Amino acid sequence: MNHLHKYFRDLYLGVTTISIGMAVTFRHLFTRAVTVQYPHEKLTYPPRARTMLVTDIDSCNGCLQCSRACPVEIIHIQTVKVQPEDNPPDMPDGKPRKLHVVQFDVEMSKCIHCGLCTEICSTGSIHWENQHEEVSYARDGLFRDWSSYPLDERKRLLDRDAVIKAEKAKKAAEAAAAKEAAAAKESVEKPAPKPVESKETSPKAESKVNKEGETPQPPVTENGKEDA
Repeated sequence: MNHLHKYFRDLYLGVTTISIGMAVTFRHLFTRAVTVQYPHEKLTYPPRARTMLVTDIDSCNGCLQCSRACPVEIIHIQTVKVQPEDNPPDMPDGKPRKLHVVQFDVEMSKCIHCGLCTEICSTGSIHWENQHEEVSYARDGLFRDWSSYPLDERKRLLDRDAVIKAEKAKKAAEAAAAKEAAAAKESVEKPAPKPVESKETSPKAESKVNKEGETPQPPVTENGKEDA
């Protein structure tokens, strides 16, 4: 009897659940479809959607703020100071360019899409774009090299910057050594101060001390008063 009751109960539950599912299906059968035929059709994401990270390298001023704000440290930037003979193009806002951005690498395979780099960028160089495909069959396919300088030009600028820094460090070391030598020479030429005699070692104090090392006391008269 118990087996028969369980059989009819399972049959009832099966018919009921199938009916509920088919009711949902028939309810959407004659309505507008909510799916798209990807990749022939694509959805349009909201303007602030964090889909694909891109940058406009021409508007980057090399401030390194995005690299410092990244919590997973996937943005690697290297800059070189502009010299007068370089004559680089100005920034998009008309201000003179002060730094060469010779390296701007991003490891998108480690990006957590937090958006901190885009929020802190002062020029709007790094930002999100409404794109879908951010996939690759290899890890190298998610590596972004956004610097616009050729490899030989990067090497030339980096070598020149290293030479300039070495010359500045050499001049600073020479100036510090000259300052120390001048201070040492001044301390040698300056006469030593005369020693100051203390009261304990003065001749008057020594005359008051007897041979046993005790200070003599003034004589006392019969009235109990000290003799002047």
